[in-house]
Amino acid sequence: MTLSPASSLIGLGLTLGLMLGACAPNEDAGQCDQSRPCTERGEICDTVDKVCIAADFDVDETAPGPANGSFGPSVVPFFRGKVCVATKAKPGERIPVSISPCLHPCVSPGPFTQVNKWQCSGSLCEGLNLMYLSAATGVGCPAEVFGRFDAGSCAYPLTIDAGQGPFNPAGNNVSGTVTTEIPFLSNEEMARVANNASNDEIWSMVKAYPQEDSRVFSISLSDANPSAPANCTDDPSLCECRDVGF
Repeated sequence: MTLSPASSLIGLGLTLGLMLGACAPNEDAGQCDQSRPCTERGEICDTVDKVCIAADFDVDETAPGPANGSFGPSVVPFFRGKVCVATKAKPGERIPVSISPCLHPCVSPGPFTQVNKWQCSGSLCEGLNLMYLSAATGVGCPAEVFGRFDAGSCAYPLTIDAGQGPFNPAGNNVSGTVTTEIPFLSNEEMARVANNASNDEIWSMVKAYPQEDSRVFSISLSDANPSAPANCTDDPSLCECRDVGF
């Protein structure tokens, strides 16, 4: 059978079309979309370009200052202050933590609450230490009362003996290095914690923000370590102490 020139061209066109179609690159699915959220802390998905970008969060204050200088009773989270953590302990021990929040002198702290959470994924274990004033009040306060007012004006009206752990998923004491974080949360978010937010909700709120190095302590858990001290207030030299959030 003899093919006409037209038939040959049609066949050639189909062949080229198939070849070009096979070689055409697939459309890039991108880094994220509504069903694939960003996994790095402090990132959100640009759903137009399908790429993860840094979220524009204000971490210089936990809330705007009160318009008339007065507030409360209100939930006020730890924002800045002095934190001590025992960074060596034996597996299965509770790790002592002390927290001294920097407050503006205009603030009357009232009662406080401390909550610790932890979770393990494989060999990675991390903890959270959440501290807040549950009914703070303020009179004659500046606009930056919940923000970065001059550190020289910090008052430290209370020191909280807190703790972390023990890290024992399924009853098994963890050995190795774990972390505990004193995270940034806004007044509104900490109020949700105070109103019994779920574990998943708390972790989601914390991980929405980029991690700040000064807020994270590494802890060694080993049978070779001395036992953790009872607290970090009687002898702070037994713990690692640092300024957090400044």
